[in-house]
Amino acid sequence: MRRTRGLMAALGSLAVFAACQPAAETAEQAETRMASEALAARTAIEAANARMAAHMNAERFDSAAMVYAEDARGLPPNMVPDVGRAAILKSLQGMAGMKATIGFTTTHVAVNGPLAVETGTYSFTFTPPGAPAPVTDTGKYMAHWHKMGDNWMIVENIWNSDLPAMPAGPPVKQP
Repeated sequence: MRRTRGLMAALGSLAVFAACQPAAETAEQAETRMASEALAARTAIEAANARMAAHMNAERFDSAAMVYAEDARGLPPNMVPDVGRAAILKSLQGMAGMKATIGFTTTHVAVNGPLAVETGTYSFTFTPPGAPAPVTDTGKYMAHWHKMGDNWMIVENIWNSDLPAMPAGPPVKQP
């Protein structure tokens, strides 16, 4: 009898616990939640991109690099990766004196909780050292963002140009 009462009490507690659990999310509710998360993340990411572009255009590279996580990875075309915010900052500082103007346009953001993937396009005008006139490059990028506290931070990004590849140099003669 005591066993039965104990079992009944346990079952009663389990029933109360189960009743307190939220109902499973429907597919429609999940879609609505994810759309809301994506909109909020996109707004924050576009604002971070605008700040980064403004800092880069003003040659405040240390401020521009702050949109990257401390252990972020930049994956530039035709170069080795920049690993860590300090390495990314060093690469950004390579644009000093080039009168650069950069702009980003977000085309899509996919979000799941604290993770987001952004795709977009860029336009980058700069004057290389010794060049008689500015050069404009346009291309596309993908950035992997993590929400850290209240901020979205880039943890990885990669980009490439829409311009035709530069022709290879003259063939190297073999001895």
